[in-house]
Amino acid sequence: MKEIIDKIYFLWKNGKSLETKLASYQGYRHNSIIDWKNQTGLPWSIVIKILDNFEIYTAPKIRTAIRQLVYDNENIFSKENCFITGFGNAGKSGDIILYDFSHTVEINQTKIKKTWELNSLPEGSTIVFVEDIIGTGTQSVDFIHNKINQIIKPSHVPYLLSLCATPKGIENVTDNTHFKVLPGIILTEEHQHYTDQSRIFTAKEKTKIKTVNELLKKPGAFDFDLGLMLAFYFTIPDNSMPIFWKDGYNYTDDKGNAKQWTALLPRRF
Repeated sequence: MKEIIDKIYFLWKNGKSLETKLASYQGYRHNSIIDWKNQTGLPWSIVIKILDNFEIYTAPKIRTAIRQLVYDNENIFSKENCFITGFGNAGKSGDIILYDFSHTVEINQTKIKKTWELNSLPEGSTIVFVEDIIGTGTQSVDFIHNKINQIIKPSHVPYLLSLCATPKGIENVTDNTHFKVLPGIILTEEHQHYTDQSRIFTAKEKTKIKTVNELLKKPGAFDFDLGLMLAFYFTIPDNSMPIFWKDGYNYTDDKGNAKQWTALLPRRF
């Protein structure tokens, strides 16, 4: 009976449009919203709010954001000695954003560089690293110190262009590296849905949402979860709520039962 009621409610709340929206994420498991909702233990009223307000940055959205960032920072990109490269390990988010960048902006393709080519760039070159998101900034700072600083020359002028960034993440990178940040969308505390500044959920709803997300975290482990509700078409950041992406995670529910989480949007990397 409950299964029938769930299906009726889902259709009544225009669930098919939510399916279409989530299908723009490459790893979405089709027709999985009802099972995922029941797994969370959250009522439909909260789940519909979550999914209505969840944002997926599709390729067209990303390319629009890239155009705007280049326009806003024309003084940097117009330099003869400006080069563009991906941020992060090969084959991950930075390389995908770099691909979108190279197919969006009218630029001499010789300006697009692989990481291993950076050390051979002329002294004083400007290097713009492109990335999808700066959340806490911790991973960005670590990568700069452990990898990038071993490759680029002291005279190079590095920037980190990020489609999305939190104010604290920007501050972390700026204060702890020699990189300057070129942010696109600023993810304020209004986008961080456990905070008082988030306007979408009531205080009681936030408590319920946070409680179920806490089930998917190891006690004492470093926590990147900022309560974000966003993904890019190719992956979802670990700053978004774990209930969306933490596939296969073994946890204990509120009744003490051992279970394994099935993600709505499994994370690629």
